[in-house]
Amino acid sequence: MRVPLDRPLASWIRELEAEGRLYLFYKSPEWRALRDQVMADHHWECERCAARGEYARADTVHHEYEVKRRPWMALIRYVDEPDGTRREVLHPLCGDCHNEAHGRRMAGPARRRPQVNEERWD
Repeated sequence: MRVPLDRPLASWIRELEAEGRLYLFYKSPEWRALRDQVMADHHWECERCAARGEYARADTVHHEYEVKRRPWMALIRYVDEPDGTRREVLHPLCGDCHNEAHGRRMAGPARRRPQVNEERWD
């Protein structure tokens, strides 16, 4: 599904969200092209893991400004700060770091601990 040209992006996203179909935005050619560009520019590497000196393959692009709260920014890659600097607001992340960004799961060394119970996994 393409982003409709007959109304603003924010209106379309709000409508999709109200219908429980926000996933259609993430299937649009416009989002997929932008997502692929962000991933390619960052060599498909997780930005947060790289900042810790680790490597993990990114599998998603995280919106710094959540689409549901700021739908007009859904296809914005950079913002200009008051001091004139330009900052990227789309971040390539691995699944663990993306969950951490949304507060869904703990990240860091604890996430990689082996399972310890009656059957120990090494």
